[in-house]
Amino acid sequence: MLVATLNHNLPNLTDNLVTQLKRDPYFQNCELMVVDNGSTEPLAKSTTHRLEENVFFGGGFNVVLDYFLNETKHDWLYFLNNDLIFHGPSFLTTSIENATTSFADVYSPSIINASVDQCYWKQMWNWGKKIRSVKWVDFQCPLIHRKVLEKIEHYPSELIYGWGLDFYTGCITEQNNWKTVVDDTHTICHLNSQTFKQNKINIGVSEFCQKAEMSMNSFFLTSELNSLYLELRQYGESYYL
Repeated sequence: MLVATLNHNLPNLTDNLVTQLKRDPYFQNCELMVVDNGSTEPLAKSTTHRLEENVFFGGGFNVVLDYFLNETKHDWLYFLNNDLIFHGPSFLTTSIENATTSFADVYSPSIINASVDQCYWKQMWNWGKKIRSVKWVDFQCPLIHRKVLEKIEHYPSELIYGWGLDFYTGCITEQNNWKTVVDDTHTICHLNSQTFKQNKINIGVSEFCQKAEMSMNSFFLTSELNSLYLELRQYGESYYL
């Protein structure tokens, strides 16, 4: 399994993520990819790859995806935000075991944001069940099987800001009848938007969100996936058990 994360000016959080991962014995079976995404501050000690400029989440994901497909033979890619907190020492072990035993093609733990506001997409909440089949997962930490990524090959360049990668993946899995799950037995904490909250990026959160939303909507509006995209949005907004 390739375990990857992006860092932009948050070296301490990035190194903390890697420290947490290393507690798990399964880490020895993984390849770690820590991509510095155009930082202007000192790099994380765990950095393995470096980009000269910030290509945002979508651009960084494509860098990792290209490496995964062309330079490795791993069956799984675990793409983690660098501001995640795990409880206990078996994050990787639990993830891969539960993804495999549930026959998932895309897997995610359930998410608790470390704030009053929780994830907008309600299928990501912990609903107190077990492993739930869902239509798509938000991309805090998606675990994605190689066959899905081989089908995708490269995310559209219009989604450079990162918004829409999750919907695009959901469209692909829905079209191919591949299984996506959220795991309520495996819940993690997301510190949520630390790059903005710590003023570590030269764009304001409102401006970023506006650009990301416009880019995503413009892409899907002219895409044959638009109807499915709108269906998946409605699904995440209104999800209830």
